[in-house]
Amino acid sequence: MLRTSLLTLLPTLALTALAAGCGGGTDLPTTSSYHRSTGSSDNGSSGSSSTSGSSGAGSSSGGSSSSGATGSSTGSSSGGSSSGATSSGSSTSSSGGASSGSQPPPTTPLGITLDQMALSVQLLATATVTVSVAPNGYSGTVDLTAGTLPSGVTAAFDKAALTLDGETTATATLTITTATSAPPGSVPLTVNVTAGGMTQSTAVSVTVESTITLHIPAGVNNMGATVTNPNTTAYGPYPIAIIAPAGISASNPVTVYFQNDDTVSHEIHADDQAQGFGHDPGSFGAGQMDPYVRQVNATGTYDFYLHDQGAPITPGRVFIQAAAGQ
Repeated sequence: MLRTSLLTLLPTLALTALAAGCGGGTDLPTTSSYHRSTGSSDNGSSGSSSTSGSSGAGSSSGGSSSSGATGSSTGSSSGGSSSGATSSGSSTSSSGGASSGSQPPPTTPLGITLDQMALSVQLLATATVTVSVAPNGYSGTVDLTAGTLPSGVTAAFDKAALTLDGETTATATLTITTATSAPPGSVPLTVNVTAGGMTQSTAVSVTVESTITLHIPAGVNNMGATVTNPNTTAYGPYPIAIIAPAGISASNPVTVYFQNDDTVSHEIHADDQAQGFGHDPGSFGAGQMDPYVRQVNATGTYDFYLHDQGAPITPGRVFIQAAAGQ
């Protein structure tokens, strides 16, 4: 009888022990280990790859996989925590910004055109280039960057990225700005368009001229300047330092124009006729360019003021120096 009872209970005891060993099912995974980054790498390239451990500045625990940006990933997902659950149920926050690297690259090269392939710009001036990007079927964001330029010359886009819809050509404006100290000469400026980690480049030739236009400001007679307390910045920096072209001479000068932005006539007083920076033969009208063009043939310091003011109460100074090594 005892043996019969035990045989009857054994199946029940075995099932009870099995249930206890499974822990009520709580060891089963409750979250997915698939992870998709909400951001992208700063220097990402196209395609997809799995990412284990860390990505850029942040990391996702549990060795998750991600699609989108790969390549040399120095950045990471933006906006705090990465989306998607990992095998441990959480992910660490990541810093950085989104870029076109999180997208697949174009299957057909983008059409990149410039409205001019070469431009000239004076000192203390700006010039612009319109950059057009034809999507050729590509939809997504493209990043815009410009290459390096010599000291005293800068290039900046009016927008850092363009959004393409697959059909419509998008445009951006690239502005080149020069300081008075920009070295004269021509240099290539690279224009880069990056989509899905793939970069296409073209170039525009930028020529910095040995030419400057100085502006007589409106209301220059009413700036409160005196002989003992002159206004030395009416025309820009003081002195206006300029790098001379190599072999500066009468045939290779620094050209200086004066534009009268005031509402009354003015006359430039200067005393360096032999060097090409002489006195105006007479006054020139409001809103007019001085017809007397100064072509300075030697390095040196050239002072000027408004002759009609009777004294140097708003003086200016042009300082022309040779480039280092000349």
